[in-house]
Amino acid sequence: MHVAFIGLGNMGLGMADNLVKAGIKTTVFDVRDEAVQSVVSAGAQGATSCAEAAAGADLVCVAVFDEQQVRDVVKGSANDAGILSTARPGTVVALHSTISPALVQELADAAAIRDVVVIDVAMTGGGDVAAAEGNLTFMVGGSDEALATARPALEAMSRALYHVGPTGAGVSAKIVSNFLGSSNVALVREALRLAAGAGIAERDILRIVEDGGVGSSWVSNNWQRIRTQEENYTTGKEGMVAMWSKDLKLAQNLAAVHEVQAPIADFMVDKIVPDVGATGLTG
Repeated sequence: MHVAFIGLGNMGLGMADNLVKAGIKTTVFDVRDEAVQSVVSAGAQGATSCAEAAAGADLVCVAVFDEQQVRDVVKGSANDAGILSTARPGTVVALHSTISPALVQELADAAAIRDVVVIDVAMTGGGDVAAAEGNLTFMVGGSDEALATARPALEAMSRALYHVGPTGAGVSAKIVSNFLGSSNVALVREALRLAAGAGIAERDILRIVEDGGVGSSWVSNNWQRIRTQEENYTTGKEGMVAMWSKDLKLAQNLAAVHEVQAPIADFMVDKIVPDVGATGLTG
């Protein structure tokens, strides 16, 4: 099996490393040469473009940041050719980025013209630490046949894999999961402000909540880990905030598409996102 991996950021770097560790032939590309060289030093092949990486691959994994980057990687941009310019018929493209179901379908339609298959393989499980340890959970949208092709590589990067439905279902599940996580971040952030106002130290209230169980969550139990991730995020604190804000807006949009009432999502986007933008997630 030959896998191309495009996007070696906080998540992608560890994911690509795990492909190499599993003995899977892996070609990598990122706009940052130091990230490429890191995986090359572990045994991968390096490429100088998305198109070069995708040529000859059975599976192309895409883990870039936002919708425009995903579209450019797959379809190409004014400056660079995309995956579809070189992917051979039968190639499977796995989109790991948190994007809208509408974009997944757009790219799946474009790929189908070239007999290339797109699946959405959204991920959760604990950020870059889980990615490096191979402890991610994957939520897959797409056909059984395409998943069968991708499965050996996906299993090398994860501890659990859920095939949740057709194209777009994987990212929809991720949006729901991220909505819960993002909302918990806002709750813990505000709870710590309340505690500070009452003269209770952050470490004490977090220990009390974790020990007592009532009101605890993965977020409250891993608050320092979230703070460390924010401080060391590849694109800085602003990038972490941008990702968090994007997740909430995707949830708001998903509700609108399916005509579901989501007043909490609306409130978070309208009232909480601006404050987080000013002070950071854990500020």
